[in-house]
Amino acid sequence: MGRKSVSGRAAESVPVLIVGGSLVGLSTSVFLGRLGIEHMLVERHSGTSTHPRGRGNNVRTMEIFRSAGLEQNIREAASVLSGNDGVLQVDTLAGDERRWIIRDISAGMNMSRISSSNWCLCSQNDLEPVLLSRARHQGGDIRFGAEMLSFTQNRDGVQAQVMHRDTGETYTVDAEFLVAADGPRSPVRKRLGISQSGPGELFRNVSVTFRSKMLKDYVGEKKFVVCYVTDPLGEGALLPVDNEERWVIHVPWFPDSGESLDDFSDDRCAAHIRAAAGVPDIDVEITGKAPWRASNRIADSYGQGRVFLAGDSAHEMPPTGAFGSNTGIQDAHNLAWKLAAVLRGWAGMPLLDTYQQERRPVAVTTSTRACLQAVEEQHPGYSPAAGRNNDPADLNTVALCYRYASNAVVGASAERPVVPDTFELGGEPGSRAPHMWVMREGVKISTLDLYERHFVVLAGPRGQVWRNAAEKASENLGIPVEAYLVGNGRDRDLVPESDADWAKLHGAAEDGAVLVRPDGYVAWRAHAEMPHADRMLTNVLQTVLCRD
Repeated sequence: MGRKSVSGRAAESVPVLIVGGSLVGLSTSVFLGRLGIEHMLVERHSGTSTHPRGRGNNVRTMEIFRSAGLEQNIREAASVLSGNDGVLQVDTLAGDERRWIIRDISAGMNMSRISSSNWCLCSQNDLEPVLLSRARHQGGDIRFGAEMLSFTQNRDGVQAQVMHRDTGETYTVDAEFLVAADGPRSPVRKRLGISQSGPGELFRNVSVTFRSKMLKDYVGEKKFVVCYVTDPLGEGALLPVDNEERWVIHVPWFPDSGESLDDFSDDRCAAHIRAAAGVPDIDVEITGKAPWRASNRIADSYGQGRVFLAGDSAHEMPPTGAFGSNTGIQDAHNLAWKLAAVLRGWAGMPLLDTYQQERRPVAVTTSTRACLQAVEEQHPGYSPAAGRNNDPADLNTVALCYRYASNAVVGASAERPVVPDTFELGGEPGSRAPHMWVMREGVKISTLDLYERHFVVLAGPRGQVWRNAAEKASENLGIPVEAYLVGNGRDRDLVPESDADWAKLHGAAEDGAVLVRPDGYVAWRAHAEMPHADRMLTNVLQTVLCRD
């Protein structure tokens, strides 16, 4: 564009500028990089997180990371916690009172039948380096120690002023779009004047990291994800870091009662931990402290013009159920393919409006479930803890079964709840496409592995007409559309496991088909073969991509 920066350097140009380099920002970089979209990420801090937090990556998030080729890397980074499961409540670790709030995060489900992946405990400080390495390997321009000072936008793009924090040098970045993953106090959201709705702040804790070699002797045989201690002298949420000697405890903090951070001395924290253990002489070495607050707030808008909010800048929710970070990563996944489609000329600009149409209702519903979970788990410092919740959130239903009803889906019902009361995945438009194990050219894959870069038509055993329709629609619209025929026979692309019923799983006849978006969500379903299938599929794709 020819403009000069404050420092005199020529402005740099990039299709997408990402502000914020934590989990959501780095995930956005990975997803855009996988789609071949050039981008720059600026993060004011000098490196990735060093504090163990945000550890629960749910089934849907791990499916997404699998499609991005990262699942194995993440599981290796998280291997020390691979055997941990369940949410425990005790009076003290050495006491007799024990209650499993959640014994099995998978809720007894055979996860292999419903997903290609499973939950993974990987703390933020371990996950972020994996994402950073892949983002850079894919060509992402990742700049730590770089702070965006301001930005302006017009109908053609965004111009941002960025400062290198070490040198004070400022420069200009021109982008077609800006993604703000800049946290709960988002300067971008505030600059746009976007308000928030919701109850607001719920409670505050201080996260205390410590070492103790003796503590594991009181944990018990079953290693937990989190243990809630109810003894008033040791109340807190205890989390293992390595199951050996590194731990974290979240201790209630009441600033409204005059309690300051200075009150959390090493001696006080050590005494608190010993009370939680119920062992007065247990070894404790305090290694760090970080205050945090749990809130329930949702941005009233997920963007303005060419600027979009993702992650905590768009929604805040309590940590129970690990809903917050997962919702943010899934925001990034939803937005990335839409940005790519618009930048490549596949889609019209109105497709980007469906980001808010789809993701904001999910955040509203999920934050409510997170608060219910906080009540059920009696999270330390949360005032409703005295009242028990009789209907806690089903973690897998929330993770996998949320639905979209937007202009990027044809045939979805806006009247149905965003998250159903029971586990439902049946191939209906607006839902996450069903998982099936199939053989492709002698290799076992999940049908979910097919969905990432392009639209996919997945047809039943007698759905040959849809393969031809996909080819014609691709030609008509100038976009790649892949098609696969599921079944046994020479002309079938995917051979299902012997007990798998494609038609039943996808809610269609054997000559039906589903159109699946690059994010793995069903955009449209044909229950059976129909006349002029190529014309119908072309029209559906035009609608989904918001093309005039």
